[in-house]
Amino acid sequence: MLGTICFLGVLINRYVFLILLLSVMAVDALALLSLFFQMPLPMMFDSLRFAGNLSIADSAVYLAGLLLLLVSLGLTYYVVLATKTKLDRLSFVPFLFVLFTFAAFDWWVNVPPQDALAAQSNFADRFSPVRDAASAHAGLDQHLVSSGERNILIVMVEGLGAFASQDHQKLVWGPLLGEEVKESYDAESGTAVYFGTTTSGEARELCNVMADYRDFRERDSADCLPKRAVEAGYRTAAFHGFTGEFFERFDWYPKIGFQELNFIENNAGLNPVKPLPHCGVAFRGLCDADVAKSVEAFLSGPEEAPKFAYWLTLNSHKPVMPGEVPARLSCDNGGVFDDVELCRMAEQWLNVSHLVKAIALNENLRPTEIVLVGDHHPPLFTRSGRRQFQPGKVAWLHLKPKMDDEARTAAVRSSAQRPEN
Repeated sequence: MLGTICFLGVLINRYVFLILLLSVMAVDALALLSLFFQMPLPMMFDSLRFAGNLSIADSAVYLAGLLLLLVSLGLTYYVVLATKTKLDRLSFVPFLFVLFTFAAFDWWVNVPPQDALAAQSNFADRFSPVRDAASAHAGLDQHLVSSGERNILIVMVEGLGAFASQDHQKLVWGPLLGEEVKESYDAESGTAVYFGTTTSGEARELCNVMADYRDFRERDSADCLPKRAVEAGYRTAAFHGFTGEFFERFDWYPKIGFQELNFIENNAGLNPVKPLPHCGVAFRGLCDADVAKSVEAFLSGPEEAPKFAYWLTLNSHKPVMPGEVPARLSCDNGGVFDDVELCRMAEQWLNVSHLVKAIALNENLRPTEIVLVGDHHPPLFTRSGRRQFQPGKVAWLHLKPKMDDEARTAAVRSSAQRPEN
């Protein structure tokens, strides 16, 4: 499309050309972002209303991208107008050759992988049932009925795909696979096919349907796990370190059954008057470590009713701020991934595993079914980084309590005597 506009630019009025060029480059940029973040283009246009929630000016990556777009616009306009003044000397064959060569190169660089195309094409059937979800594999729906005394915790890990290397996957899950956790939980893991972006991952795991935030606008309620939990006598709560306005979570979370909403607006359920540090770059919000404390306090509280908690992590959102979590993976040189960006994301994922481990081993926690699952692939810049993940899949881990309260408390006290890895 851009090539066609440039060709027309040598023939039409320059002001008309400028308007067409601006329009096409803006749409092209949105289309590129749509493919990069695996977001259907209509959803990309719809989500522009939330751009004000992002701290774009704090991100060197996004600022550099905007600058590159503006420079490209200026150079394209200048070159086409300069060509137009020498139209009588223009040889159209070399011109068209260069034009289509550039278009072919642009397509090759930006062509989405097949799994991204599949992820977008899956949106043809709105609210259709999904069986391949971590919550379904873990049987959480059955636990609400048969094990009503057990808590349930679902942790949606931002950007966590399924590694092609099992060693890399075990590295991220490591804290939850150690001996301390094994004394109290059986662990099972696997992969699930994902579609779309984060809210589609939430619909997949919380409602077992194919949808995103837009599909809840015209609904008063939906038959989702939190709603079933309320009907089974559970107290339900959702936790996220960003604003609840983003992707309309303030509106559709209550529709699917969440009684308590904990976002940055109320310090994620922590002391509302105590200032908390913020983490992240473009998605600047509460630190996952602080939100984890609120999740733990909710689940280990003295109330008799069982609890259903959902935690959507934040700080692994691209771009990742270095130094926010313990440096466990030597990421300055790319670590075992040979990719600095991926390694820094992996450090965030690994930190989430450590935080969940602390929740799982809290001696005041009643037996709790714990599921960690990714929402979608990480939107990495490098092909080498993207190739380290299984196409179209996210990883999940299920911790299933295997002891009664008394035996589990003894195991937790025993593990407290061991040094932390």
